[in-house]
Amino acid sequence: MFIIEKPYASEFLIDSIVQNDWPVLDNDVIKQAEIEQGAFDLLPSEVAKNYYLTQEFPLIYSNSEAATNWIMENLPESNLSDYIQFCKDKTVFRETLKELYPDFYFASFDKEELKKVNTADIQFPVVLKPAIGFFDMGVHEIKTASEWKDAVSAIEKELKQAETMYAENVINSSKFLVEQMIEGEEFAIDAYYDRDGEPVILNIYQHPFLKGKNGGSRVYLMSTGIMIGYMAKFGILLREIGNLKNIKNFPMHIELRVREDGEIFPIEINPIHFASWCVSDIAKYVWGINVYDCYYKQKKPDWNKILSLAGRNVFYSISAEITPDIDKKSIHGFEYERYLGNFSNILEVRRINPRHNPLAAIVFGSTSHKEEILKILALKTKDYVS
Repeated sequence: MFIIEKPYASEFLIDSIVQNDWPVLDNDVIKQAEIEQGAFDLLPSEVAKNYYLTQEFPLIYSNSEAATNWIMENLPESNLSDYIQFCKDKTVFRETLKELYPDFYFASFDKEELKKVNTADIQFPVVLKPAIGFFDMGVHEIKTASEWKDAVSAIEKELKQAETMYAENVINSSKFLVEQMIEGEEFAIDAYYDRDGEPVILNIYQHPFLKGKNGGSRVYLMSTGIMIGYMAKFGILLREIGNLKNIKNFPMHIELRVREDGEIFPIEINPIHFASWCVSDIAKYVWGINVYDCYYKQKKPDWNKILSLAGRNVFYSISAEITPDIDKKSIHGFEYERYLGNFSNILEVRRINPRHNPLAAIVFGSTSHKEEILKILALKTKDYVS
């Protein structure tokens, strides 16, 4: 069963559901969407609930973590709700991973405690984040005690904005987690656990950063080299995590970092969906696979064959984020044509209303030139906002 929620469902996802006649939860978002009547096999809430409870291998996928609200309310005793709790509550996440990372430093605080924290008790450098969060909103790296107060103030401002766009079960500012800062390269994985609990990797992204402050360009890179270099290592980690909770029939997007010494540290897991804003669709261009089809039909990509036929180009997804310093109310538009002039080989463009969303655009593309990657990493969203 699929649960379609705000903020964004791609045409590719919708077409995949329609072509395969996959069942969809009948909710308010579907009622309001401009979708041809009869296109979906719609399941009323009670029928959807019974569908999950009576299936031997129940499968649920959503384009958004907003769907976790329905799952937690209607299937509170299910394994799926338990998996979601493990992923969404970052304190529970760190507590569970203690078995794998016994020396990892973290601490949790209520919102009221943040300004009263004795910074002498904090093992800097750290990352401060909402215990329940999404899309790096309200996440701050704090290197010294002198930066604590400013970081707390910035987080309060960012979360006020975030709470106007996302439900409480997606972003919640009542509890916060402080954890040790992990230096190293950042990666992300789209994967699912099959009916036997075996992890199946569908894509690996490298998330590079330029030194200095981010200007609103979230870039993910994909290549044959990245897949060959990390698939086996990441597969071992996913198996270890899955064994901790006996995870089965579960799609997810996991972010992690790899230190110089090769040790891998999970940062967070986004449950019941792959990369946010349907960025996972890019796998059709990079690897020739449909990630929704793989999950719902429990297909395992033949990576030996796929990688042997893949070229040497680097593929990328770039999201033009509306950073907190941009006043959404003052936005009149986005200069798409000028922005798109920065890319040499565009595969797909998604134009998103920046007045009501944290993004103005998502671009899929490919290149064989390192200089182009450095150029798009340096793009600043506000330079194209009018």
